[in-house]
Order: sequence, then structure tokens, then C-alpha cells
Amino acid sequence: MEGRKHIRFAVQLPVSFTGDQLSGGGTILNLSAEGCAITSDTVAGALVYLQLAMQLREREEPVQVDLAAVRWASATRFGVEFIKIHPAEGERLKKFVKALESTI
Repeated sequence: MEGRKHIRFAVQLPVSFTGDQLSGGGTILNLSAEGCAITSDTVAGALVYLQLAMQLREREEPVQVDLAAVRWASATRFGVEFIKIHPAEGERLKKFVKALESTI
């Protein structure tokens, strides 16, 4: 298995996603600045592209990922790589991940 470029942090955060063929919601199980793993009743297959709305903090607007590629999928989980994210949204995500780093 190939090593990860970024540390993933275990979390349990709500997420909603939409794509050409599906939409749904789930829970982010782990998160980095570059991607995440999601568990959901609606599982996207590998090589599918999605938009994500990740609820990182209560009482804040969700962080929007404009384009995420599904890199792997199993029966109830899938992993995505963030491909395109607006710079302001990317900064919010990086600040959140940096806060997670400070807890380890």
C-alpha cells in the first residue's frame, strides 16, 4: 500500500455529497487537507466525481469541496481526494486540520 502524503485524523463529522449519478449523506471517519474517508448508506463507486459539503464546526457554514474524486470504495465506505476547492474554503479546511494537529 502506498504511503500517505498527509496525516489523516480520526473524526466523526457530517457530510453531504452529490454527483452525476447519486447524492447522499454520511459521516467523515478521517480527514486530511487532501482527502477523507466517508461512511454512508449511499456508497460512491471508485472513479466517481462528487461535490462535498463538510460540516467541520457547529454553527459554521459547511466547507464546500467543488470536486472530489472517489479513489476507493467498499460496502459502506469510500475515500475521496479533494481535487478542486475554492481558496477561501481551502483555508478553512487547512485551519481545521491544523487545529486537529495541535491535539496530538
